[in-house]
Amino acid sequence: MDKTVDGNFSDCSSIKILLVEDLKSDAELAELEITKGLSGWCDSVGFLRVDNREDFLQSISNYKPDIIISDYMMPHFSGMEVIDLALKFSPSTPIVILTGSMNEETAVECMKAGASDYVIKEHMARLPFAVKEAIKRKKEERLRAAAEEALEESERKFRLIAEKANDLVYRYELFPERKFSYVSPSATKITGYTPEEHYSNPNLGFELVHPDDRWKLDGLSEQVNQSPILLRWIRKNGEIIWTEQMNVPVYDDEGNLIAIEGIARDVTERQKTSEALKAAFNSIVTVLSDVLNLKDPYTEFHEKNVAKLAVEIGRKMDLDEQTIEALRVSAMVHDIGKIMIPTEILSKPGKLSDIEFEIIKRHSVTGFEILRKVELPWPVAEIVYQHHERLDGSGYPRHLKEDEILLEAKIIMVADVVEAMSSHRPYRAALGFDAALEEIRSNAGRLYDPKIVEICTSIIEGGFTFLESDQ
Repeated sequence: MDKTVDGNFSDCSSIKILLVEDLKSDAELAELEITKGLSGWCDSVGFLRVDNREDFLQSISNYKPDIIISDYMMPHFSGMEVIDLALKFSPSTPIVILTGSMNEETAVECMKAGASDYVIKEHMARLPFAVKEAIKRKKEERLRAAAEEALEESERKFRLIAEKANDLVYRYELFPERKFSYVSPSATKITGYTPEEHYSNPNLGFELVHPDDRWKLDGLSEQVNQSPILLRWIRKNGEIIWTEQMNVPVYDDEGNLIAIEGIARDVTERQKTSEALKAAFNSIVTVLSDVLNLKDPYTEFHEKNVAKLAVEIGRKMDLDEQTIEALRVSAMVHDIGKIMIPTEILSKPGKLSDIEFEIIKRHSVTGFEILRKVELPWPVAEIVYQHHERLDGSGYPRHLKEDEILLEAKIIMVADVVEAMSSHRPYRAALGFDAALEEIRSNAGRLYDPKIVEICTSIIEGGFTFLESDQ
């Protein structure tokens, strides 16, 4: 059985056995039993016999045995001496003591001294098993030692990086007790709390999170979401900062979650910039909406009201914040294409002619053409393009059906109809919420998404009101 580069053994190769035995007949018997017992377990077995201290030490150095089998009692050498010298000069080599007779006390003494096993010569047939087991155990010990060494080296490198990182690096143990087992020095700069304060207070990682953001950590000890989490933290001095936190679950061999490793970064400046850009963008959206209102004063609050209702529907549907924001922005500009329609058509008090209605219907296309050139994190242009489509394909401009229509467009089309019917228009008085709800309920499943209709109805019946509404 050959030794590999890292000292591990591999079945199917050869092993070298050093026999420490003064009686040639006993040595030959041991060799015979081992060769027979290891047949099929390894390709070949080599033996070298010595019976004194000098030859033993020379063989340890030159022969480099994979295992030592030593007689316990010899005229000029003893098994206990073999154990002592082997542990000193070749500590990784397993030792099996072979003796004519051995009481329990002597056996325990050998094992305590460092022997892997012992075999009584009367039970020589057990020797191959002892050899196998001793080599297997030593292999396992070497593998374990190599793994521990690799882990220690990995942890050393990790700590070296973590100690110098500006981000806060941590490990939080969930079992057997909840506590921080590592917090990088940057914790003091970011939170105002030292690593030692984190170690002494297992709940500090939760307590420094702003109360309004703590819900984002719900269930973290059962299932770790590895997506970035944006949180507000309250520093020791009371200052509120924004952090982005990434967590990685750590499991034991049985798949149980035992710890969380993570990194947190102060993104306060980035968040301030983002909020400023968002405010600027919202101002632009409001200006666009107001420009349209100046052109068509009869629908002054229409887009704001549609946005208000659409967002409320989205929240009741438990949509994520990205989708909610897409709804709000899209609703605020869903009729922006009307800016190209003559005012006399938009404000016409009577019934529109077929040509005039076709001009009105172009506003979805025009809105798309205007917005598709704007780089946005949401499909606003496509949502605006689709807000007059209907589930059965009877809408316009592309006669889309069912799953061809975006969810946001399905929501806005319902909010648009409810707001339009319940508000005053140049060609008619406000019809009110009752008529609007009758329209969407009677056409749920055919024109409008039934789930959205149901949620919208519950919102309206729950006391929802529009801005400056006439219903």
